[in-house]
Amino acid sequence: MRTGKARKMNIRVLITCLALGLLVAGGCAGPDVRTDFDPSADFSAFRSFAYLGITDRGYEVGVSDKSPLRRRIEQLVEEQLVAKGVPQVNLEASPDLLVHLFFGVKGKQQAQKTSMTPGLLGRGYGWGPGYYAGHVSAYEYHEGTWTPIKNSRETIYEDHEGVLIVDLAVPSKKELVWRAVIRAVMTDNLEENFELADKGIAKAFKNYPPDK
Repeated sequence: MRTGKARKMNIRVLITCLALGLLVAGGCAGPDVRTDFDPSADFSAFRSFAYLGITDRGYEVGVSDKSPLRRRIEQLVEEQLVAKGVPQVNLEASPDLLVHLFFGVKGKQQAQKTSMTPGLLGRGYGWGPGYYAGHVSAYEYHEGTWTPIKNSRETIYEDHEGVLIVDLAVPSKKELVWRAVIRAVMTDNLEENFELADKGIAKAFKNYPPDK
């Protein structure tokens, strides 16, 4: 028969194991990744891609920009697409897909604006001169604030959350066919943040091309 002391010891051990399990689970929690796609798109026909641009924290960055942040994220996306048999070409080579990236970091008590209705692709995309009309993503930066386009919602976050959006569009039809939204809590270590981006991008493309 177990004594009261033995039972107390077992309870302490159980609580310790549960606490360690929660710590491990929290430490292993990776980026939150959501993807959406156009089920009518023929992904087998996409055999090349080119970068159209990147929106960095609300500012559109030109194709010629080669900042470390842009290059690192571009390389990660390129590696995934090349592994799927979709190599990168120049814009002049008439690529089957255009890739546009959005990157942003939201500080404490800042609003995150996301377009999730209907689906991740939404219906707020307009094409015009120069391919995308205005901002390609569901975010607009105006006078120091994030302004959502139509069909957006707002969520308040306490942490510094990084958001990376990868959009794939068909230039010939001027249609968005695939989108990945990657979110992760950022740290003060640049390499750790890039590791989060690497894991998130790999997870996003794990099931690409998508099953219909």
